[in-house]
Amino acid sequence: MAVQFAIKDAIDMTITGKTTQKTTTIDYLNSCSLTLESESVYAKKKGNDAIAFAGSRTGQFTMDAEVIDDQFLCWMLGGEMAEDGKISVKGEVPNESYTIEGTFKIQTTEGTQTRTIKFYNASPQANTDLTLSATEVSTFSLVFDILVDEDSNILDLATEQN
Repeated sequence: MAVQFAIKDAIDMTITGKTTQKTTTIDYLNSCSLTLESESVYAKKKGNDAIAFAGSRTGQFTMDAEVIDDQFLCWMLGGEMAEDGKISVKGEVPNESYTIEGTFKIQTTEGTQTRTIKFYNASPQANTDLTLSATEVSTFSLVFDILVDEDSNILDLATEQN
């Protein structure tokens, strides 16, 4: 029988630029979500879908936080950060790809386990809503497009071995 589990955690992760090798640690998320989609095409029989051909797969990884850092904000805005910390947003969006590696805890009937996750090719979306409020704590969302890498990998999900 497969082990049943529940999750009450958000991923703690390291995001690494594929060309710059610059790493950023994110360990302050309140929630995160992954959506994977696959487009299929169908052969029709008398006008009805009869045979499916699985298509390519893409995804979105959304991170929600109330506490953020400058790099998180920079990715949200689709900007570039200078050495002095200034974020510049221009008409052209930076075109950097990243790997994301992280861990999160699951609870089983037998105790707590750590799961690892790796996204092989992620690119931050430059679409954002930035709301600042004097009466509410601001909530920030950052969305990365999840794509295939040069070997057609999207993600790995595993139980951490002690």
